[in-house]
Amino acid sequence: MKMKMFVGRSEEEALAMARAEMGADAVILSTREREDDGMFEVRAAIERNFGQKFAAPKFAEVRPVFDETRSLLSSTLRWHGAPDGFVHMVSEAGSRMGAGMESHAALAAGIEGVLTFNPLNPQPAKSLMLIGPHGSGKTTAAAKIARFLSDKRHPIEAVAADFDASGQTARLAALTRKVSVTSTISPDHLMRLVRDADDRGQRLVIDCPSFNPLDEADMKRCSDLISQMNVEPILVIGADGHPMEIEDNARAFAQAGCRRVILTRIDAVRRRGGAIAAISSARLSIASLGMTSNATCGLVPASSERIARLFMTATQSSEADQLKGAA
Repeated sequence: MKMKMFVGRSEEEALAMARAEMGADAVILSTREREDDGMFEVRAAIERNFGQKFAAPKFAEVRPVFDETRSLLSSTLRWHGAPDGFVHMVSEAGSRMGAGMESHAALAAGIEGVLTFNPLNPQPAKSLMLIGPHGSGKTTAAAKIARFLSDKRHPIEAVAADFDASGQTARLAALTRKVSVTSTISPDHLMRLVRDADDRGQRLVIDCPSFNPLDEADMKRCSDLISQMNVEPILVIGADGHPMEIEDNARAFAQAGCRRVILTRIDAVRRRGGAIAAISSARLSIASLGMTSNATCGLVPASSERIARLFMTATQSSEADQLKGAA
């Protein structure tokens, strides 16, 4: 699958550029207006090489006027509460790239064209700093990483950045159990811990205090903390919020430096389309999924296949429940 971005003075101009270069079979993945210069960006994809003038896309003669796969994917995503733009992009890409596949595989192909995935590594290049709004599940995520993701020969050390003295250290220690927890009560102390860990080749998972994405001063404090340490900030956010709030919060933390997200409490929501679409809109890569609040179970690596199965399974289970007792 080949993807390319086109920029024009209007959405129509950018779309025309995409069609002119990639042909009528191009799949439009996203469109947006840039805030800085007012130009329009269009991301498009096609299953062929741009330089091969006579190369025909695999789906050139497959798609009929009524596409059953596209219809199924659209209805599944709409059931999950996904916004129309996300439904259109995923179902179009899935019906074209997943022609002839099973429904969950076609959905995974469509998701692959819209979302990016970057799972956590047992030996990260930098220490991990988990940040996010209040109640997002950072402490549980930090405990799971320290207990289950760490390489046994080079374990990731858990650190509680308990700047506001809210009992964060005690909660993290209780969740990690046999894993030792280091407590730090000031940003300067945390910076020293990170430098010392880097010197000895140790990696940390830092459970940061909550930052309010609606408070500019709080987010400035978050950005300053990230910029002064050799860490990778990872956003932790719950899937059970309003999709527009999730998107706004994700964008705020992306501006602070986050590139990856751990999506928690996805098991606690039945309709997951809004949360997934919000992460896609914020242009963050999904690293892991929190499928349970139980700290004795690890985080699940994210992938298009796993997201697709979550969508399909929930829809099928709901339909089965509705048919119980039917004559």
